[in-house]
Amino acid sequence: MKGSDLFTRALLHEGVSHIFGLPGEENIDLLDSISRTEIEFILTRHEQGAAFMADAYGRVKKVPGVCLSTLGPGATNLLTGVANAHLDRVPLVAITAQASRDRLHKESHQNVDTVALFSGITKYNRSIIVPDSIPEIVRKAFSSSMKEQPGASHIQLPEDIGTMEMEELRMIPIPEEAIYEANGDIVNRAADVINGSKNPIILAGNGVIRSSSWDNVSKFIHQSGIPIVSTFMAKGIVPYDDPHNLYIVGGRPFPKELRPLINSDLVIAIGFDMVEYDPVIWNNDSSRKVINIATTVAETDEHFPVEFDLVGNIGITLELLCKKVHKRKISDEFIEIRNRRRAFLDSEGKGKEIIPKSVIKTLSENNGKNTLVISDVGLHKIWMSRYYQPRFPDRTIIYNGFASMGGSLPGAIGALKANSELEVVSVMGDGGFLMNSQELETAYRLGLSFTVVVFNDHTYSLIEKHQEDSGLPPKYIHFTNPDFEMLAKSFHCNYYSAQDNMEFLKAFTDSRKNDRVNLIEIKLNES
Repeated sequence: MKGSDLFTRALLHEGVSHIFGLPGEENIDLLDSISRTEIEFILTRHEQGAAFMADAYGRVKKVPGVCLSTLGPGATNLLTGVANAHLDRVPLVAITAQASRDRLHKESHQNVDTVALFSGITKYNRSIIVPDSIPEIVRKAFSSSMKEQPGASHIQLPEDIGTMEMEELRMIPIPEEAIYEANGDIVNRAADVINGSKNPIILAGNGVIRSSSWDNVSKFIHQSGIPIVSTFMAKGIVPYDDPHNLYIVGGRPFPKELRPLINSDLVIAIGFDMVEYDPVIWNNDSSRKVINIATTVAETDEHFPVEFDLVGNIGITLELLCKKVHKRKISDEFIEIRNRRRAFLDSEGKGKEIIPKSVIKTLSENNGKNTLVISDVGLHKIWMSRYYQPRFPDRTIIYNGFASMGGSLPGAIGALKANSELEVVSVMGDGGFLMNSQELETAYRLGLSFTVVVFNDHTYSLIEKHQEDSGLPPKYIHFTNPDFEMLAKSFHCNYYSAQDNMEFLKAFTDSRKNDRVNLIEIKLNES
């Protein structure tokens, strides 16, 4: 058998059913091997789109998404999407082709050190030097990608390895997942600290979603009476109107009078990734103690002073704590902050955000159990992170680690390939939309149906906001756009435009009845 056949067998052994990517001269043997299996290869229009699709696939399916490219420029095009998955702790395996080994030591066509390029954005990163190592390297790449914290792995497959004839090799067994529990004595001591604190608060993060432990978190909240704030990705753990819900943290901080974390004396961080919200913002003086409940030991940080690391299965840890932590009433300070935050979130908004805020309110009121909303990056991400209120957990993707623009459109494709029952809505600005709009053709070719909401203001608005807040004149942020109606129709999409919330509601209602991609353009500051 060829090396590419063995490599494909190893992918099948890992349960791979979808691969997103582009062909190249150096990976044609691998593509031929894939074509003779049940793996579906999704041809994309750009390698960055392929990586973003694999990212969303991994988030939805809770297994590594797989993307593939050729060598050189194909590999470098993958980098942004791979980094996005890695910093958001998403399991992903990137496969890149490479030149034959006999020319890797010298300057040659399209040859760059791809392993070095991927070294800072992966947990595991190897080139296959001998074909016999294929089963081991593939197994380790997938295993490393899934272990907490999850992240990206990279495998480089040189062209001559793929074509080499060899004996069939045994696959490496996949062990059953071990379930670890936090030490019982430490759990008891942590419960004593919680019971002795005046104003404890729960900070729930992306790890709650990764571990599917939202029911355990909800139970702990309601049995203990301790209120919760969540990061962008952990939205939906408790309903919007639940009195324990003090809403979200992350990104641009709220005014001090609206920040519940700084009014606490103990922060119970559950599945919290430090990349989601820098502790220096809410614990600048390091006076607030932290209990870290996660599957790994907390990152060392001066402003994240961990009193106890409760490392193990998050659900089991919370079940143990539920038996030890006393029920309490929410403090008057937290009730006041919640009321202020609720009034702020329910208000009409000011200036440029009036229309977006009302549109997002409509999205919040019209999401169901299978509605997945993916936010791109830009000023609208600030609006979405604050104002969008999902009614269910694990139904929101807001890129907040690497926070790359351009991911939500290809992300919709990856999400639907992971779960065809989802109703996907991608929300983006005009800047991010045009970074990967070519993937509309991929969606059409695959026969997918989802809705794309584009806020069009001809501006990189988040940069404009930063410039204004810094007292600087807005510079180098304005651009022109194509006719979005013509662009949509050229990609076989349904097109809608809206200049207020009533028009958006009608467009969104109509779009949900269609079986193709729907583009809704929200025209802001239209002259």
